[in-house]
Amino acid sequence: MKAISVHCSKQIDDLLDETMTMEANGKVFTSQDHASSTYVRNPDLWCEDLNITCVSPWNSSGGHKKAGTLVTPRHIIGAAHYEYSVGTVVRFVEKNGAVHDRTVTGKARHPECRNYTPDLTIYTLDSDLPSAIKPCSVMPSNYSDYLDNFSKIACLGLDQEEKALIIDWRSGGRMQTPTDPKRLIFHESKIKGDSGNPAFLVFDGNPVLVTVWTWGGAGGGTPVAEYISDINAMIETADARAGVSTNYTLTEADFSTHGRKIFDAKKLLAQFVAALRKLRPSWFKKSPETSAETSAEYSSSEPPWDTSAECTSSAECTSAECTYPECTSADQASHSFNVQNWNETSAEYTSAETSAETSAE
Repeated sequence: MKAISVHCSKQIDDLLDETMTMEANGKVFTSQDHASSTYVRNPDLWCEDLNITCVSPWNSSGGHKKAGTLVTPRHIIGAAHYEYSVGTVVRFVEKNGAVHDRTVTGKARHPECRNYTPDLTIYTLDSDLPSAIKPCSVMPSNYSDYLDNFSKIACLGLDQEEKALIIDWRSGGRMQTPTDPKRLIFHESKIKGDSGNPAFLVFDGNPVLVTVWTWGGAGGGTPVAEYISDINAMIETADARAGVSTNYTLTEADFSTHGRKIFDAKKLLAQFVAALRKLRPSWFKKSPETSAETSAEYSSSEPPWDTSAECTSSAECTSAECTYPECTSADQASHSFNVQNWNETSAEYTSAETSAETSAE
């Protein structure tokens, strides 16, 4: 059997050819009229055969921003730093253009969310979506048994303009700019306002949620696979706040049905080093030059732009509507600092001001 990494990349690469363009083949809708609830899907979209009805194109809080993705028939996941409130109307569109609106009746931010990690919020809706709106599955917690970190696996990512973008998965929730010329046709940097939109692997013809955007540049966010039990607990919390009990949980993609476990030498080495550290021999010391804490590659845990305009404002967090204990004044204050744009290479660092200049806003 082929490795899952090869399978997932082929699910995207086999749909591409060099004659395609972003204008003709990259937009999910040929027309969107949010006011009249009229949406026409693009028949020439490069991934037209893929069911991405789980992606919401509009909500009454942020319009085409503050994105959300359906992960159960009644629950949406989004970015904690770019939330909408209870009472927000969220819209989903069937493949035939039929529109379904639902109202948020409860929400739960990850209780340990600090400095944009874990940058996740779950919303409970007032009723289930119909089966024509298909929730996505999520990256399984055991994904590292099947996926390697060096194959540049093609991923599908959405943005605030509802463009179907392509990025390469690196590891966890991190992405990198593609090098394949056909993938590059549909690659764009993530900018202010894109936060909360999803990134998917494609497995057996279905989208598998990897992350929702927090970072700019090639893009990145909280790896959903590493927080599955937390997210299921957040679903229960959001339901309780909505006064319901849906008993829904995330659906993990089952990679074992279409692949074999990989031999991960790096993983085994990491386990060996961790065991060696526990023994703490006098000659074994962690090198500060190569540690994750001091590595330039990992040193930025900050968001890619000034997200103060995106974050839930202190006014919202102190309103009568918002009673969540996780919305503390300290959290609110942490949302206001200016930062640099993060990406995989130092050449792609840009300031928040530069990012703002390139924003569609």
